[in-house]
This record gives sequence, C-alpha cells and structure tokens, in this order.
Amino acid sequence: MLSELSWKAVVDGLSDAWRALGENIAPEGVFTRDSFERLIRVSYPIAPFNQPEVLAPFVGLAGLLLSFVLAGVAATSLLSMVAALLALALLLTRFFGVSLEIG
Repeated sequence: MLSELSWKAVVDGLSDAWRALGENIAPEGVFTRDSFERLIRVSYPIAPFNQPEVLAPFVGLAGLLLSFVLAGVAATSLLSMVAALLALALLLTRFFGVSLEIG
C-alpha cells in the first residue's frame, strides 16, 4: 500500500477531487452571475435574521465572512499553542535535562 503511494498520485487525486467539487458547485465557472446567486442562496439567513428582505443577503455574507475570520483565529491559536508546547519541550530537555521515555 505504501509503495503505491507517491507524491504525484496524491497531487493528482487532490486535483481531481478539487476539479470535481468545482464542477458540482459551479459548473459554468466561479465568477459568473449564477454562481454568485447560488452563494447568496446558500448563505441566506433563517427566520428571525432575514428581516428586512433587502439586508438579508448582506447579513448572510457577513456571517460567512465572520465564520472564516473565527476559523482563522482558531487556527492561529492552535499554531501558537503548538509553538508554546515546542518551546516548553525544548526548555525542559535542553535547559533542565528532563527526558521522557515511553516504553
């Protein structure tokens, strides 16, 4: 199984999956009016938040943008936690000489 796994096979598989996803979501292209209207329909807010009707698409897009921002904050905090743990491990092993062996 591992001998069949190569970088080219992984890249080809991911590019095929990305192309299939793009064709299913927006078969006519990404920057067309139909794909923009489809994005508006997907991001349309539910009952208490869709009033007035004129502002509902903007509220939906603002919700999408806010979710992307919050996902970025979560990813950055995860990376900072990993960096802090690596610094702590380096400090414990190099400075204090602590070693942990799992048998």
